Amino acid sequence: MIAKTTGIVLRLDPYSKTSQVITWLTPDHGRLTTLAKGAKRARNNLVGQYDCFYTCEILFYHARHSSLHILKECSPLEVRDGFRTDWRAVVSASYLCDLLNRLSPPGAANPPLFEWACRTLDFLSGQGSTGTVLNWAELKLLKLLGMAPKLSGCLVCRARIAPENQPALFSIPRGGLLCSSCKGSHDTPLLPLTHDVLAMLRGWEGTNTPLMAKRTACTPAQAQAADALLGAFIHYHLEPSRARDIAGITHGINSGEPPHSALVM
Repeated sequence: MIAKTTGIVLRLDPYSKTSQVITWLTPDHGRLTTLAKGAKRARNNLVGQYDCFYTCEILFYHARHSSLHILKECSPLEVRDGFRTDWRAVVSASYLCDLLNRLSPPGAANPPLFEWACRTLDFLSGQGSTGTVLNWAELKLLKLLGMAPKLSGCLVCRARIAPENQPALFSIPRGGLLCSSCKGSHDTPLLPLTHDVLAMLRGWEGTNTPLMAKRTACTPAQAQAADALLGAFIHYHLEPSRARDIAGITHGINSGEPPHSALVM
């Protein structure tokens, strides 16, 4: 059966001397893997029609008993030329596509996730990347996948963390906030989170584009605190990725686990 869809190229892998495996994110098939037979031959009709971060319209033969489908035709809809000249944007896009490849389930339709990926890649290609934009993208991606840290209130008593509750304490293993009254019942490491950083993260979580994150005038300490929280959360709850470390270094921010001195018991 021939199927038609729109997809973003997440990953390219060699299959043979002349063929490639392409991993796509699609709105109606989720993560989709296709085999592009003969795509490296000079006269093949697929040559130049796809590359990393492209959005394409594709036709493929839908395999009934395999997760590897055969690509029939491919036409680029959005090539995002900005990635050809902005290496920081490329590093950010590579990291986010790596997350999508590892976290998005195959065969599960998720139009909002696809729309988010299109908007984010368009923004990175057109306006570049910053550390705050990268953190916004992580937060929104995790939220769309139902994996986001809980930042609205205390995990135990459900009370909203008010401005006077300084600092809020984030439980890395539990993935959410604990108020000062409830922290005593937990002996896991807690990451202090000041109200200004918490407000910044909540603001980013409520926006659908990274423009607010890019315009956020935060201090180096605030940027480091936001990145430390998201890095610790991702490192603990997801498979650690070297791609995040590279993206963090590229933007001059920390990544991965927070320093031990930042944790309280």
